[in-house]
Amino acid sequence: MSEAEIAQAKAMMSTTVDKTKMYVSMDQSKAYSEFRPRYTDDLFKTIVDFCKETNPNLNLAVDVGCGPGVSTTGFCKYFKKVMGVDVSETQIACAPKNIPNLEFKVGYSDKLPFIKSGTVDLFCSGESFNLMPHKETFAEADRVLRPGGTIALFGYDVLRAANPVIDAVIQKMFINFLPYWPKESTMIFDRFRDVTLPYSDYRRCDDLKICEQLNIDTYMGLMKSLWPFVAYCKDHPDVDLAGNLRKEMEAALAKVNPPGNTTFDISWDMFILMGHKPSK
Repeated sequence: MSEAEIAQAKAMMSTTVDKTKMYVSMDQSKAYSEFRPRYTDDLFKTIVDFCKETNPNLNLAVDVGCGPGVSTTGFCKYFKKVMGVDVSETQIACAPKNIPNLEFKVGYSDKLPFIKSGTVDLFCSGESFNLMPHKETFAEADRVLRPGGTIALFGYDVLRAANPVIDAVIQKMFINFLPYWPKESTMIFDRFRDVTLPYSDYRRCDDLKICEQLNIDTYMGLMKSLWPFVAYCKDHPDVDLAGNLRKEMEAALAKVNPPGNTTFDISWDMFILMGHKPSK
């Protein structure tokens, strides 16, 4: 997002969202698991290569704020064991259960009593660190990380459509949802530029993208996975939000696509912050 867009978001976003009620609906967690964008292997490899700079033994990765494992599963081919941790029981219930070296637990980023000190090679969080207590989470990361281990925070910016007609509909929806986002989400929109990792050698990567092709149904599934969609519907029970969004998107697609074609190309700009725990 541009600086002007971020300033607009900050002015409109809420300071009163009860974050304990976010992502607890089973319907929303199912939509999250099915429709949220999938990180590319370039992201996982970038983090893994950074880990190997100071620690060639990739035994244990811990992904906090993991949701239903969208960001967690990508590490499984690199680490002997991967653990996902999230406060939402419904998110954990929707996580995959058929990957042998993957385990999920309900828990908090700043309280991981089930992990021994100095045993973790990668402590990471995708698209959720903004909702965590920063100082306490960093302290817990430092406790569980082994010397030379890595902390990595990553995520993606606001969805953009390649076609400007389609993008105008998406950005209009985004603006309408802003009052339902917790103000902490501006950190995501600004790609964690104000976050300082606890280790002095940390670096950024802003060169990666997620590119996908959606259709009307997958777009609606994505919208239903968003907390502002759920919150808006609760506040406006007489409004058919899903129906209205579908009609607006169908009208836009009719202007730019051949008849019957409801697909469109979209992308998210990704970001990564990575730091090594000192070896001594």
